[in-house]
Parts: sequence; structure tokens; C-alpha cells
Amino acid sequence: MMMVSNLSLSLLLLLPLAGSAFELSLHLTTKGAEELDSTFWAIATPSSDRYAKFLEVEELAAMIGSDQSCIDAASAFLKQSGGENLVVSPLKDSITATFLHGHSLLLSDAGHPKSTPDCVKFTVRKDHYHEGVYPRPRASASASAPYTISKIKNAYGMPTDLTAINPATSVMTWGPGTFGYSVAELEHLKLTQAPKINLDKVVFDNENHGEPGGDNFGEGQLDVNMLSAFALNATVIVSNTNTSSSTEESTGFGAALLDFLTELAGRETVPHVLSMSLGSLSAASCDLLCDAAIEEGYSQKDCDDYLAKQRQVCMFLTQDQTDKISMALQVLGTRGVTVLAASGDGGSHFSFQAFESDGGIGDVLNEASCANSIPVFPTASPYVLSIGGEMWRNGNSDHPITWSYLGSSGSGGGFSIQFDQPEHQKDVVAEYLKKDGMPPADSYNAGSRAYPDMAAVGVSGTSQSCPISAGMFAMIIDQRLNAGLPGLGFVAPRLYEVATKFPGEAFQDIVGGDSSTTCDTGFPATDGWDANTGFGRPIWDGWAKHFGEDN
Repeated sequence: MMMVSNLSLSLLLLLPLAGSAFELSLHLTTKGAEELDSTFWAIATPSSDRYAKFLEVEELAAMIGSDQSCIDAASAFLKQSGGENLVVSPLKDSITATFLHGHSLLLSDAGHPKSTPDCVKFTVRKDHYHEGVYPRPRASASASAPYTISKIKNAYGMPTDLTAINPATSVMTWGPGTFGYSVAELEHLKLTQAPKINLDKVVFDNENHGEPGGDNFGEGQLDVNMLSAFALNATVIVSNTNTSSSTEESTGFGAALLDFLTELAGRETVPHVLSMSLGSLSAASCDLLCDAAIEEGYSQKDCDDYLAKQRQVCMFLTQDQTDKISMALQVLGTRGVTVLAASGDGGSHFSFQAFESDGGIGDVLNEASCANSIPVFPTASPYVLSIGGEMWRNGNSDHPITWSYLGSSGSGGGFSIQFDQPEHQKDVVAEYLKKDGMPPADSYNAGSRAYPDMAAVGVSGTSQSCPISAGMFAMIIDQRLNAGLPGLGFVAPRLYEVATKFPGEAFQDIVGGDSSTTCDTGFPATDGWDANTGFGRPIWDGWAKHFGEDN
């Protein structure tokens, strides 16, 4: 008899019984992890003879796709459970089926879970419904004075009217739940700040267009506004692949993200740039916090229940899931996608800000958060470019410092708990940690992935910094395409090489501020790379020279 793994069972139990049609995707065990890793780094390393030689879907399917025996077993299981219209993903790493009205998937009539093949690692369900009341967005969707579009571009030396020429240049943003944007608000930005925005080049890639008033709708608006304004005339693709309400604030988000990334990697055409502003504390961070709560006498359930009520705090199910998501990001890099992720708005200790002081578990979690570097995800993955936030002292763009808001929120930065430090980071991180003002050495793992890698204006949070940077990279890629060059793919090794060999040419250093927020310690923004603003903010001419050309 086939058994249900604990991880798969946990995911299945999260799925509600539905009274309407829905889809279910079974994510399968893959192979070739070592070959993928070596190929990924060869493609991303400028000195390699495989640099920027991106892979096609068929090559990746042969490398990492699941064994045929697993595909057969999963297909048979779906059919036996009443699934219809089975589709095997192009990468052969998942199978999706449709279930019609009245079916209860993977649960017996008595309510007991049925078995799934052992090779099924994750299960993601798509229900097209909304429920509950959504909070208002936390950030304005438009830049405000003195941070207008033109002033930000001027600060970075980017021509305000620079437009994409190549019809293939594309940048994508993604989010689930209510994620979308208002055409009217984008038109307002065009009229007031960025007249060259091409409204016709902003497109959805499916029928899900978001829901005004939802929390993720505000995120989507900010992403679209910044991408459209900083990647003028490039195609801006807006993607919402799962409108289930469970994806808005809870662990349904992690499942939706995994499903999206694996599906995107299998598309015949992928975007040149993917901007990801949404995220939460990593699964490893939530494990650390709950371990601290358990030491103080709380149960695992107490901690899980409390964190589940917090806004976008713990939206990933397990470290196994975040590991799988990180691998999916690695696959996208081999396809040639440059993936950027916001570094978070809670400094090095929170998702956004401290938990409410309640004389109970909230205080325990605050104490544990301040005592450790608490990373967010997916920005702490070693396969994305992490983008921190800057602001201008007294509104003067000549004096950048790390972004913070009323002392309670600020640019995210620190060290991963789960992922090792990639080779291209080791020298600059070691130099940084020799400096004064670091948090206690036992509060972080100095050998883990450090972030962010760079910064941009984040007065509306790093959800603004990320799409600004993504839009600028799209314009660099447009330059490359026009010169007959490929895109950049995973750009971090090249970025670190440029920043260290040519200091001050491609990035303006940011000194001032730290990631402490409401805690006593944080990572300071210092000379050179730091775990608060990375190498600093863009210098357009240096980007055009060092990233727009291959010498």
C-alpha cells in the first residue's frame, strides 16, 4: 500500500472541501539536482565558457524531470480520484487535473485521507473564490515628493525618457489572491509623472485580474506602477495564478508560489526579468520562533495559531517547501530569467514590524526576534537578486541612507538560516563582518546566504525598491538584445564581480542607518557591501557599461 508522506499529508489537510470545480497540481520528486547546480553556476559565471547559454525546456526536462514511473503512478492516482483533463508540466515535474463539482479530493466518504504515491512531494490546489475582509494596502502605490519618478531616475543618472526598443523585452510581476492593478491609477501616474508609460504594453497573462481593496491588490499596483515607469515601453506582464483567499495571508501563499514558479519555468517563452515583492518570514525563521516559544512553555499549536493570525508573517509551510521553491528559482535562472526579490520591511528581525506586546507569546516572539537574524523569503534564496531600500536624508537625493519608517520598519537585511553562502559573496561578507557595530556573532550564521545585494528607493517599502530595480534591469537587457546579446539570467555573480573590480562605477555606496528597527541591534549600512543596502544604489552609466555589454 502506498503511504502519504507527512509533508504531503499536511498540505492535503490544508485543502478545503470544495463545492465547485477546482484544479489540483501534484508536484513530483525530481532528479539531477547536482547537474542542475553545476549547470546553473556555469551559466551565471561570466568567466565560464557556458556563460549566458540558457537552457530550453526540453533540456531541463531531461535533466530534472521526474521518472516515468512516478508520472504514471501520479496520473493513475488522479484519474482514480476523479480527476479529468490531466496535464503533465513541460518540465515533467508536476501533473495537474481538474475536479468537477461535487468531488472531494483525496478524502474518503468518512473524512479520512486517502493515500498518494510516495513520489508526490507537494500538492497545490486552485480554487477561484474570495472570502473574508481584506485589509487595506500598507503602502502608497505611487512615489511621492520628493521621490517622483523623474527625481529617482535623475538620482541614478537614468535618462527620464529612455524607452525600450526591442519588442521582445519583457518584465513580469506576480502575486496571488487579490493581486492586480487599476488601469485608472496607472493612467494617473502616466499623466502626472511618467508620460511615456505605454498602457498597451501592460498585460495580464491569464483571466485573473485582481480585486480592488485587497491587500495584494495594493502590492500589484505598486509593482505595475514602478515597472511601467522604469521600463518604459517594455512589455510588463502581470500574473495572478491563484485567486484563493488562503494565498493572501497564510501558508497557501507558499504553495501558490511553488506552483507558479514551476509552471513559469516550463513555458516556451519566459520573461527576461521577474520582480517579486511579496514574501514573509522564511519557514526556518518561523521554526526558530516557535522553538523559542516552546522553551517558554507554549505548545507548537499555540505558536502556529498565533502566527497564523499575524499579517503575512509565516506564509510557508516547511523548510522542505522553501527548499523546493529555491530550486524552482534556480531552474528559472537556467532559462535566462533575472529574478529580483524585495528584502523585506522589518529590518533583520521581522516581516514588517514587531509583534504586539501582549504580556504573553507576542513578547516571547519579540524577544526571540531581536536576539536573532530572522530572514524573510524568497529574498534569502541564493538564486535571486535581493533588493533593499534607500531613502534620502532631508529629501536630498545626494545623501542616501538606508530606508526606515518611524523606527518600526526598515530595509530588510541579514543572513539566511537555511541556505549556504554562495561563493561570489564570501570575500565581501568576510570583510564586512570585520567592521565595528555588528550584532552579536551568535545571532546569525556568518556562513549563510547574506542579503540584500543592492538597494533602490523604498519609501513605500522594499516592494517599491524591487520593481524599480527590475525595471532598470529590463532596460539594460533591452540594450543587450538590441546588440544581439542574450539576457542576463542570474546576474548576482556578475554584479559582485563588477562592484568589487570597479567600485563606484556601477553602484553608489550607501552609508548610514541600520536594520535594528525596534530592536537594540542590527546590521549597519557601511562603506562597501553591507547586510542592509548591499553594494548601494544604481549608477546608470555604469550599469550600461558593465551589464549592457559583454567585454
